[in-house]
Amino acid sequence: MEILHLTHPMNEPLDIQEPHVMALGFFDGVHLGHQFLLQQAKKIANKKNLKLTVMTFDPHPSEIIKCEADRKYLTPLASKLEEMSKHGVDKVFVMNFTLPFASLPASEFINQYIINLRATHIVVGFDFTFGYKAQGNVDYLRQVSMYNPFEVTVISKRVTNDNKISSTLIRELISEGDVHLVPYYLGKHYEMNGLINFPMNLYTQQKLNNIKFQIQGKYILPKRGLYKVEITNGDRTIQGFFKHNSSHDNHFELSSNKLERLKQGNQTEITVKFFNKVAYMDTIPIWN
Repeated sequence: MEILHLTHPMNEPLDIQEPHVMALGFFDGVHLGHQFLLQQAKKIANKKNLKLTVMTFDPHPSEIIKCEADRKYLTPLASKLEEMSKHGVDKVFVMNFTLPFASLPASEFINQYIINLRATHIVVGFDFTFGYKAQGNVDYLRQVSMYNPFEVTVISKRVTNDNKISSTLIRELISEGDVHLVPYYLGKHYEMNGLINFPMNLYTQQKLNNIKFQIQGKYILPKRGLYKVEITNGDRTIQGFFKHNSSHDNHFELSSNKLERLKQGNQTEITVKFFNKVAYMDTIPIWN
């Protein structure tokens, strides 16, 4: 999957020769609603024998417009791009969301970042907005497409358990500790990537059952407590617990009596997958 980073205004136009189908959105989490949108976009692309591209934005508009500098994500950019690659996307345009870009009128967004990029079919969610003060919406896109060389497909909302599937809902579930409900909307268990640092003399000291976990990226954090998790390093996977019982958001601990299985050098990259919150804070031995 090709990744192109864009900043407005562009000094030079991109040399894009081939038309393509482009899905637009922020896509935080690449949840089941996003996945359905990408599937429909891929069907359109295949039918027209075109490549599927995505335009997403980084950081989230709220970081720039509302000055939410500490905003957290279901999938920070690197994780989002990794998920996109699993859903048939050929190319991603990552637009650097800045104040100049936020000030771009909706009509100019269409001219510069749809028509000039040679997108001939646009696929968006029903609530997609764009342009200065979000003045552009799906109705505006449909209207403008009647006089321009692109078509528009709007994907309606997706519902599970009478709830609209949305990044906002999933973030709320995680923040409240209800991680066991996340797969109904995200399509999988919530995950975050990070690092663990093994002591130099691991094999000469007492058995290691607990280790500090350093999160890599601006992931949204679950409510303080103890969570049953799966910890993975490449093809090595163990069961364990994630503990967040400090008032400091950067103090986390992983517990398992199988931690040594993950060791690949003193510093190891891992993925933590959240299953459910447990009702007490004591570390429980894992026997698997």
